[in-house]
Amino acid sequence: MHARTICHATEDLERVKQALRNVVGEEEVRVSRTEGHHGNPIIVLEASVADPKAIDEFFHRVDERTVSSMIETLGCRIDDGCNLFLKIDKQAAFLGTVQMAQNDDVVSVRIKVNAFPARPEVAQGIVKEHLRFALLTEMH
Repeated sequence: MHARTICHATEDLERVKQALRNVVGEEEVRVSRTEGHHGNPIIVLEASVADPKAIDEFFHRVDERTVSSMIETLGCRIDDGCNLFLKIDKQAAFLGTVQMAQNDDVVSVRIKVNAFPARPEVAQGIVKEHLRFALLTEMH
């Protein structure tokens, strides 16, 4: 799993780091600096998660409404390379809730789904079962 977000000049870097950590867990956050089109400073924060248990934990942090939405829209969230793409609300993530974004202020998440054979429809089935399991374990 790879997650990425941007800290704009008007945002507090530590708060944006916390939002990212609330999505990925206690992974190392890499920080790089770049410049916007108009010369404005932009800080890019990224984190990667390789441990399957940590990725499972991510799915358990996702709120129930987001899980339902993800199940309904899986067809447009998984590409031909079996990557699942999500846009998580950065403000909600800072507050500890992992939910789908309704705006452009996001933590972008990409999860490589180990599907065999490596086809989007197989990956969709795997993710759907994973999400349903996360929902069931949240209820108990």
